[in-house]
Amino acid sequence: MSVALVSHETPLQVVPIDAPISKQHKAAILLSVLIKAGATPNLDNIATGSLKRIVDIMASFGEVDRRTVDLVILEFLSELQDFGLSMRGDLEDTLTSLKGHVSDKALEKIRKAYVRSPSVDVWVRVASADAAQLQTCLDNEHLQVSATVLSKIPSTLAAQVLGGMDATRARETMLAIINSRKISADVIELIGQSISETMFDENAPSAFAKSPMERAGDIMNFAQSDIRDRLLEDFGKTDPDAAEKIRKVMFTFADIPARIQPRDVSAITRTVEPEILLRAMKNAPTEAEFLLAGLSTRIADQLREELSELEPVKKKDAEAAMNELIIGIRKLESSGEINLITEEEPDEMQ
Repeated sequence: MSVALVSHETPLQVVPIDAPISKQHKAAILLSVLIKAGATPNLDNIATGSLKRIVDIMASFGEVDRRTVDLVILEFLSELQDFGLSMRGDLEDTLTSLKGHVSDKALEKIRKAYVRSPSVDVWVRVASADAAQLQTCLDNEHLQVSATVLSKIPSTLAAQVLGGMDATRARETMLAIINSRKISADVIELIGQSISETMFDENAPSAFAKSPMERAGDIMNFAQSDIRDRLLEDFGKTDPDAAEKIRKVMFTFADIPARIQPRDVSAITRTVEPEILLRAMKNAPTEAEFLLAGLSTRIADQLREELSELEPVKKKDAEAAMNELIIGIRKLESSGEINLITEEEPDEMQ
């Protein structure tokens, strides 16, 4: 091995220096440079005898001139270029090989940075998630999306995800996998990108602020009553669990007496114009009486008088007015000004 000087051409060009230096002296020089630079080279695999010899040389060093140090380093780089370096391509294998040289905390940061890198295949990122994280994500996705994801990731991980789902969801997902039709590569890539962003990108904008069940409940809230009743009846026959879940997240005008606290009635009635409030109450005596009971006597009496004088209201117009009031209630709830009573809360909260 001859000490090398680097020209500006590629590959590196080696130029012998005047005095020969043993390999162990060169190793001692390289080790000294690394330690001075703050590196912590792993010496576990160096034979004790060789390591002792290197230590002896380092201990006996006088001053090594800058030119010699540079030439030793450059020769080392030259031989590395000729030798080449084979890296293992698997993320987990690579991180495992770094254990003991890098702290666990740093390794975890590297892992997160890797899976979030735009240069990494989205399905590699998805497959790097743990089963519980992936299962939580898929629980809020369409069945076909879940089926596609489980079909793309390793079977062992897919089995763990499936095992974390409730029995109904797991069965439906498996049926979706079995009955899957051909999906284009572009669509599969988009699914992977979406799932990856959901799990790893905290800053990724969410297309929906609410869960699928909450979105379904909101749609049902504002559907015409006959359509809503028919859908709930059909759900009750085909999927009782889904019907029950939808009912729990729904909030319609008929729910006001059971879920609104009397102290909040005044704030609620101020969210709409008086004529809208009257139209909403005209065809709903039970709900109207509850609302009137929560108002001052003077205002309640005035509204009762106006209700009695109000002409009959068409069902469509009444439901539109009811929906206006529901929107007002939801806004108050979202802002934290009121809290709806849930089924788990005791009656005395009223």
